[in-house]
Amino acid sequence: MGSKQENADIQHFNRRAATYEHAASQDYFFDRVQKQVLNLARNNRPQVVLDVGCGTGRLLRKAKEQWPDAKLVGVDAADKMIEQARRLFPQAEFHVAMAESLPLPDASVDIAFSTLSFHHWENQAKGVSEVARVLRPDGKFLLADITVPTWIAVFVKRFKRSKPSRVREVFEEAGLTVEAQQRQWGWLRVLLVTVGRKR
Repeated sequence: MGSKQENADIQHFNRRAATYEHAASQDYFFDRVQKQVLNLARNNRPQVVLDVGCGTGRLLRKAKEQWPDAKLVGVDAADKMIEQARRLFPQAEFHVAMAESLPLPDASVDIAFSTLSFHHWENQAKGVSEVARVLRPDGKFLLADITVPTWIAVFVKRFKRSKPSRVREVFEEAGLTVEAQQRQWGWLRVLLVTVGRKR
């Protein structure tokens, strides 16, 4: 059974599921982040692509354009989000599940993405370990999440800040070699992108 915060997050996204596709933030923020991570992975030729925290499946729909022959799999903890994803993109496989318990076999994924959901994960280290478990050797994990300076984080008590050194540590502990890590966008550097490869 999840924590109160975890359950509140799921309820929040279930309430937003019906209108999530049309939120203004999709165009000016989420799409931008998703296009960026897909661009970072453009030279790969995956057979299986996973999106952890897939929401309504927007990233996977973009991935279909980039890799038309790949199998596309999405996982999200909010069942109403998954209902919308299945309706909007029946070509992909979707599961209601937490990042900490992925319903996929070991070594079955070539590239995994997670964009802007990491700060919602109840146990981030366990979630990254699960991603590493399902990745094939040399498979890639591209994680993009919000990061803010410490002086701002102290005012947002429930926010799990993606501190670069901690994300790197979690990747390494899970068996992922960090190939790149960068903060981006503006003087606050609000986005942290980390690319790991399964050893």
